[in-house]
Amino acid sequence: MIPILSAVTRDGEIIIPAQHPRTFLDVLKTSNTFSCAQCSEQVILKNGPIKIPHFAHTRNISCNQAFSEGESEDHLNGKLDLYEFLQKHSSSVELEAYLPFLHQRPDLYVQSNVSKFAIEFQCSQIPVTAIQDRTKGYITKQIIPLWILRTPRSSDLPIHEIGTMKLSSFRQQFFYTTPNGKVILTYCPRTKYFHYIANPMHVKANNYIVKVKKLSLEEQSWPFAILKKNSWEEFQKYLCLYKHQRSKHLDNLYFFNRKGVQSLFLQICYRWRMHPKKVPFFIGIPTKLAVVFPTHAIEWQIQFIDYLHQLGLSIPQADYQNCETFLLDRKISSQPSSEHIKAVENYLNTLQRCLISTEDAIYNSKMNYYLMKRLLYSEFLAN
Repeated sequence: MIPILSAVTRDGEIIIPAQHPRTFLDVLKTSNTFSCAQCSEQVILKNGPIKIPHFAHTRNISCNQAFSEGESEDHLNGKLDLYEFLQKHSSSVELEAYLPFLHQRPDLYVQSNVSKFAIEFQCSQIPVTAIQDRTKGYITKQIIPLWILRTPRSSDLPIHEIGTMKLSSFRQQFFYTTPNGKVILTYCPRTKYFHYIANPMHVKANNYIVKVKKLSLEEQSWPFAILKKNSWEEFQKYLCLYKHQRSKHLDNLYFFNRKGVQSLFLQICYRWRMHPKKVPFFIGIPTKLAVVFPTHAIEWQIQFIDYLHQLGLSIPQADYQNCETFLLDRKISSQPSSEHIKAVENYLNTLQRCLISTEDAIYNSKMNYYLMKRLLYSEFLAN
């Protein structure tokens, strides 16, 4: 049976048992009856010594289906923490409110004179389609959806404030855009801390460089605090880590290559008569939209430069059409989309703006790397 954190007493009073001493609940349990606020069916109070006090339906499966997936202790405690926090900061908050027009029961429902919010505290993995459907449903009713993830284990977080982290495709669904960049908001009911996982820079696959900031429940504000923009100094740390990851990836491509002569990367280096570790830095840079390619940027960017080289084109001569034909010719993606084309075009545009001089061999072109870093920084802030 799915636990419910609130119910209605015989006298019509809403009660949240986790907010009362167990001795009080023992008396209440014998002197009162309780019903579900949604379906009005009888529910029973459970206040054993192990689990958090809660109610449970004796039957009525259809009502249970309005709740989310089975709930852990962390989920229940997290909802209570957030509810009590919002009671202090908001004039109107409901715990597990049923929204009949959506047949949905968000963990918390907040209303003000200006906006309505549905807050979901997500502790377990659910289908991406479920997230998308709930989000779309809220938006169609002018309700702002706010998803808060259970904070990952400390071993999954970067050691330092800015560091590398694996973000599964599931977690990536929870990025939302603020004026200062993309953020995943997480909360840990055990430590009472929020963690902001912010400003992701794609490295390869599910590997990212991120900035993680902690904020205690006591220090949090409502609406939730927004992180400051990454400074130029912080972006330098990102680039330093990115260069390190790029170097490691080059080592893997060269020293631990499993494809042998079938490696397209090594084939290009051989044609260019260039040692893989000497590939110029303008090949393999963290450009905007590079995340649409699962591989490290150096693998598709070196193919693009080689493609232009084989066409006899310099960087200034290349255009949008070359970006499109490159994807078809080199089969970088099985189904190239407009996003893939934009990513390649954005890379080309960056090179064209930073070019100092072009050579007969396009891969020997000279770049203004300070300007390139500044452009990448402005793009990074725009994300």
